[in-house]
Amino acid sequence: MRRAPDKVKPYLRLSRVDKPIGSWLLFLPGAWSITMAASHFSIPHVPLLAAFGVGAIMMRGAGCTVNDIWDIDIDKRVARTRDRPLANNTLSKQDAINWLIIQLACSSIILLSLNKPTIAVGIASLGLVAVYPKMKLLTDYPQVVLGFTFNMGAIMGYSAYTGNILAVTPLALYSAGICWTMVYDTVYAHQDKLDDIKVGVRSTALRFGDQTKPILSRFVNGFGWSLFIAGVAAGMGPTYYLATFVSSCMLMRGLQLVDLDRPHSCWEFFVMNKNIGLLIWLGAIIGNFL
Repeated sequence: MRRAPDKVKPYLRLSRVDKPIGSWLLFLPGAWSITMAASHFSIPHVPLLAAFGVGAIMMRGAGCTVNDIWDIDIDKRVARTRDRPLANNTLSKQDAINWLIIQLACSSIILLSLNKPTIAVGIASLGLVAVYPKMKLLTDYPQVVLGFTFNMGAIMGYSAYTGNILAVTPLALYSAGICWTMVYDTVYAHQDKLDDIKVGVRSTALRFGDQTKPILSRFVNGFGWSLFIAGVAAGMGPTYYLATFVSSCMLMRGLQLVDLDRPHSCWEFFVMNKNIGLLIWLGAIIGNFL
């Protein structure tokens, strides 16, 4: 990012390249799925993982670009977002649209290299990517829509490896991912809750209010049980279950400790979810051998 040409830096910031946590959270459900689709005593399909990794970066960037195009007026009125390239007029809306087209074109090249069922799911997910930003103005539950959108990789990864969309393992991983997103993105939304009230943005953070932690605890339980079901269906070894148990405990403990009235504490909780997802992935890799 620092070494990028000055003319390129605003586009990279628009895609949040300087904050890769979003790309990790988009990539990891697909990585779990690809790994658990592999035959026992075999390593995950590395080229497929690489394709999903690059695709996650491109699609996360595209999603952020769409979000900022929709939210340009709102971002100017929120302290955390008013310095984004569109909000501060570093880039024009047409610049952002051109950049969006480039990112979607790169993503399409990757998608079209996959099998037909996966292409179909990928195309269907674009509708969710497009409408998610507006959900923050239409419903108190935009995090639910984000969960459905952000975790499509759980289905696409398994499908890309096996051609099967409706197996128990990817559907259970998709469920786990939705529960996971509800937890980390609701906490993330608590960063902006005061500004959101002023500008009319809605979220589960505002909806749940003082009951956020008890409600999200139930989603942590759903996360853990869904991962367990996915593991049983895939025939995973004991290290996978150990990793998912520890990850669920980490998520629950983090939820207990986070201060929802301190934006920095909410951000730290959000970022730690990368390690939770990586631990599950490591458990799945080792669980294919043990």
